[in-house]
Amino acid sequence: MGSVLKGKRILVGVCGSIAAYKASELVRTLRKDGADVTVAMTEAATQFIGPATFAAFTEHPVMLEQFPDDPGSGIAHVDIADRFDMVVVAPATANIMGKAAHAVADELLATILNIVECPVIFVPAMNYRMWRNDATQAAVTRLRASGKLVIDPDVGDLATLAVGAGRYPETERIVAAITEAFSYSQRLTGKKVLVTAGPTREPIDPVRYISNRSSGKMGYALAAAARAMGAEVALVSGPTALEPPFDCELLKVETADEMLAAVKARIRAQDFLIMAAAVADFQPVDPAREKIRRGSQRTSIGLKAAPDIIKEIRGRFDGTLVAFSLQANDDHQRARQKMLDKGAQYIVVNSYNEPEAGFESDNNHVWVISHEREPVELPLAPKKIIARQIWEEITRSQE
Repeated sequence: MGSVLKGKRILVGVCGSIAAYKASELVRTLRKDGADVTVAMTEAATQFIGPATFAAFTEHPVMLEQFPDDPGSGIAHVDIADRFDMVVVAPATANIMGKAAHAVADELLATILNIVECPVIFVPAMNYRMWRNDATQAAVTRLRASGKLVIDPDVGDLATLAVGAGRYPETERIVAAITEAFSYSQRLTGKKVLVTAGPTREPIDPVRYISNRSSGKMGYALAAAARAMGAEVALVSGPTALEPPFDCELLKVETADEMLAAVKARIRAQDFLIMAAAVADFQPVDPAREKIRRGSQRTSIGLKAAPDIIKEIRGRFDGTLVAFSLQANDDHQRARQKMLDKGAQYIVVNSYNEPEAGFESDNNHVWVISHEREPVELPLAPKKIIARQIWEEITRSQE
């Protein structure tokens, strides 16, 4: 257990529950297993246990105020967005889960939960009536749908001497969930991943081109998620306005032919190929060498089929191939046939006419289709979350 947690940077968020004192045992256990632990407390939590206890156990100052008197350099809650490998909220109250589910950021811990992109685990502890309340359950459902892990509370004696679901879980169970989450999140360690992303531009003349509305956000998110899960990642990207994913090799291309050449050059060394790019279906037959001017006798543009990259590399790649299919609906039969035609093990289906999803959006709503399983729907969520969920589905199917 310690080998998995050693060196991991974990933020433990402590909320205002009678079980707050039990978080000290969790912190000590995580420290013993080699984790670097920091604690953030809500104001209500300080009514149950003092910050000095956690400061002593962690050897770090406890984070308490969203706007401290001495803010130092930058804004604390923004600066920590990339500092931690995991956030564990233990105990998690109905209040904090409701805030996290609905993007409320009115105090430090709630704000942190709105900006971190690392895995987040909630450990509920509350009265059984609060746990089974419809609003609490709706928040739990919403959190789980967005990729957060919410551990079911234990059933047993509660602080009021009532018996029911809502009891803070035993430390061993919490640590096991944390360890499993870290083990799961590193499933691509030692693997090589090649991702294509963005549009291609097929020149008409030196200043005009044929392209599409792809932003590249889904492919970039898939590359970043693979890197976070331990893979060595190369990203072949058409023109985008995105920041390159951290610690990924970025290969910039313009045309479908250039993207094909980049993929061919690296394909044999890869374990996974994720074809998320929106490659042009057609390209001009004879691009003009000079700008076509208004009034020119040239009033039509002849087109030819652009290279089908997946078909071009067929027989050259022995790893796991994931194709993408953009459709106006969830026609899984057509997507499944496309998967078979292209020789892919998986195909990810998304729609180009769904509001707030797909092209140019930060969100997506997809289905992951494979040969052996029924289609798995990944409901509307930020593309960064969808990317991790896609990788989880792929790696889960290969267990």
